[in-house]
Amino acid sequence: MPNPAREQAVTRRPVTSYDPQTYRDGLSSMVTSVCVVTTEVDGNRYGFTANSVTSVSMDPPLISVCLAETADVHPAFSQAESVAVSVLAADQSPVATAFATLGVDRFAAASFRPGKLGTPLLDGATVSLEGVVHQRLTAGDHTIILIEVADVEVGAQEPLTYQGRRFHTLKPLEPSALQ
Repeated sequence: MPNPAREQAVTRRPVTSYDPQTYRDGLSSMVTSVCVVTTEVDGNRYGFTANSVTSVSMDPPLISVCLAETADVHPAFSQAESVAVSVLAADQSPVATAFATLGVDRFAAASFRPGKLGTPLLDGATVSLEGVVHQRLTAGDHTIILIEVADVEVGAQEPLTYQGRRFHTLKPLEPSALQ
């Protein structure tokens, strides 16, 4: 049965003005996970650090990753068939920094192994998701890569987070703080 909500286009008036710095500051106040996104194309490994990874659908199991069109790895991810997302553990901030740095051997920063689809998976990650590219969409100055997840590995490590342009770790609230 057709879903009218899916077929209905959203029409909005364009935003006429906003302050880009205030926008960036606002986004930086959001707490996000820190991920390394990897692929292999023609025998070469590529990767980048991302905090724009989102669960999209349970059926089929889809996640999204956003990648700037100006990123050095954009051409590789534009043709990749499989992609892995490794959610970094609290002690892996050097890996995040390496994968966000130009001109370095990013994969030298940590140990990787091939996943079930052959995509590089980070050893010691909190979670590793590996899948095939389901769809690519252009959204502003980014490409949204939808990945249909084929395999998930869940570790026991605490995750690394990012907020206010700094790395953080999570500390659960004591039960008394919830009252």
